[in-house]
Amino acid sequence: MKKFSFLIMGLAVCMPQPVWAVQTPLSLKTVLQRTQANHPSLQLYKEKAAVIEANRLQAGLSPNPELSFSLENVLGSNEAQGVSGIEGTLLISQLFERGDKKLRRIAEQDSKLAQFQIEYQLTQLDVFADATAQYYRVMRLQSLLALSQTQQSTVSDALNTIKQRAAAGAVSNADVARMQFEYGTLQLEQQQLESEFTTAKLRLAQYWLGETDFNTVQKLLPTRRSANGNVKTELSLPNLADLHNSIDMAPEIQLISQQVLAEQATMQLASANSIADLTLGTGVRFDNASNSASLLFEAAMPLQLRNSQQGNIKAARAQIDFLSEQQQLIRQSLKQQISQTYTQAQNRQRRLLQLQSKLLPLAKTLISQSLDSYRLGQISVLQLLDAQKERFNTEQAIIDTQIALLNSHLLLQRLIGNTSLSALNNAHSQSPLSKETATSSPWSNTL
Repeated sequence: MKKFSFLIMGLAVCMPQPVWAVQTPLSLKTVLQRTQANHPSLQLYKEKAAVIEANRLQAGLSPNPELSFSLENVLGSNEAQGVSGIEGTLLISQLFERGDKKLRRIAEQDSKLAQFQIEYQLTQLDVFADATAQYYRVMRLQSLLALSQTQQSTVSDALNTIKQRAAAGAVSNADVARMQFEYGTLQLEQQQLESEFTTAKLRLAQYWLGETDFNTVQKLLPTRRSANGNVKTELSLPNLADLHNSIDMAPEIQLISQQVLAEQATMQLASANSIADLTLGTGVRFDNASNSASLLFEAAMPLQLRNSQQGNIKAARAQIDFLSEQQQLIRQSLKQQISQTYTQAQNRQRRLLQLQSKLLPLAKTLISQSLDSYRLGQISVLQLLDAQKERFNTEQAIIDTQIALLNSHLLLQRLIGNTSLSALNNAHSQSPLSKETATSSPWSNTL
């Protein structure tokens, strides 16, 4: 089965293209590229990254040596009068950190940097998911506009036919008026759709803080025509067990795992800080009274009568236990959400297939038979309009179901943190439904 990219393409509706469809449509790839480059939430992370990099630089710095100078017996009395008894000491000392404190500080900042990167990926994933959902809203309205144009064209043709029959005296002018009213109602509905379409495009452009420099987006694709001539959407769901097995790759789970590593690094740093440091110094002492000089050596170490970091170590262990429990709860919640979303996707898939394979052919047969019956005077114009509405209502239901199914796929990908949505270079070249990811992604067998 030929596989298609789920994010770049959508599902299909068989309908005439609107007039503006000849222009180059805005692709989802371009939307995500612009969003990544300009979305405010993602731009703020660049500034925060500079802070973390600076903190890591600070953590790798060693203490500087200390230079001290002191004078004693200055301006004394008797034998030490004036500067005759002055004593001067010049001392240079160095603090030597014990317990690998420097390495522990660097490790703590590295864990924070890794946590920051996961937080960025999580934020990017949410932003991309929101932008994709908005793209689907624009796609839906665009499809409804195309359907509205087709419906107006159909009603316009019917109106011209009814006018000709009324002029020949075959039908009453009331039929003409009823069809004119229907045509006017469709024009008002299209104006409303155009307004909603414009608003949806503006909201989409907000994701990259830009202007709506596009008129259309991509159409709902792909479709295939069955042996009996009916148009159906090629779509299959991944295995639910594979989705459940992918939970550990969800960004929420990965974030907590990294938070645990960060707490472990903090605990190791606290243990290192509990080890006393050693200060060594050397210098010279000058005695003016005896006109002598001597070398001076110094060593200092604080007395560790108790572990000054035992509270911090205990707090870090408690936080690790809390995060581990929280991770289990989130894992269970994600599993339930995946199961629920998967069930919804299955229901929508069955509904879509029924609409395309059963109801739409029946609706087409109904309109064809109604037209023949109306020409023979067997039904009224209201019954003809009802038949037309049934067909277009069915086609609108197909559009809405397709969009709902796309959103179900999108939510499933969001829940498992699919990298093709969060990493732009994979999102556009390798879909989670493509052959390239078949060995690692549960989406490899879909579409």
